[in-house]
Amino acid sequence: MIGCRRLARQMLEIDYRVIDGAVNAAGLLTVVTGQGLKYFENGRVQFYALIVFAAVLGFVVVSSLG
Repeated sequence: MIGCRRLARQMLEIDYRVIDGAVNAAGLLTVVTGQGLKYFENGRVQFYALIVFAAVLGFVVVSSLG
């Protein structure tokens, strides 16, 4: 009986640290990303085209290095 309780406590500790930690990290990443991206949404098509061009250019540069 004591072994079962110890195992249950260990599993609960893993749940708190690993599972809940991963879910909380994903939530935090979502909030931080959303807060950062809201400054890039200004409604100007030219700005969006510039962002797409910069992303494609960055992808081409990175892929040509490897």
